[in-house]
Amino acid sequence: MNARKIREDLGRIKSCCQRGDTKRALFLMLGALKDLEGQTAPSDLRGDFRNALSALASISAIKAALGKALNYVPGSERDLLLQLAALYRNILQQENEEDYETALQRKLQLDRCFNSGKKYLKEGKPSEADACFAEALKYYRDEHALFAMMARAMLEVGEPVRALGHVRNGLKMKPDDAQLKSLANLCTAMRK
Repeated sequence: MNARKIREDLGRIKSCCQRGDTKRALFLMLGALKDLEGQTAPSDLRGDFRNALSALASISAIKAALGKALNYVPGSERDLLLQLAALYRNILQQENEEDYETALQRKLQLDRCFNSGKKYLKEGKPSEADACFAEALKYYRDEHALFAMMARAMLEVGEPVRALGHVRNGLKMKPDDAQLKSLANLCTAMRK
């Protein structure tokens, strides 16, 4: 156990809470609790733990999530670690989740850019289409089929080099995609 590191981490929690950086404050508290290595905190660190927990308890999101006050009781460090670790995981999960309206708007933008690109391809403007496809990728999150769709659209107008670029980008995201691998072979064959 490194008491100096624990004390430094606990000291940083208050400034994180004042800045509104809940995730960082929780991360520091979890680090301090883990550094105890399952032991009860020494008496000279208990005040630091109390101060850090009172700073965490001042954050409304933590109050709401826990539904009870955060209190430090020597000997209950493991329970506190488990409780705060679950809260930290929930915060991370909520950050990664996209609400319905945001997802809908993002996907509509992606579709709009892709359809504009296809329109440019029909007009014989592959450079403009590529620009639209690049813009569509700004809205990409996990729609892996997009790369194959862009590559096929380029192949349909006889642009195997540009299509291969989209295939390679898709393979960077999902290296084991059989459809993209077969498109890569087709692009290579068409280039010869």
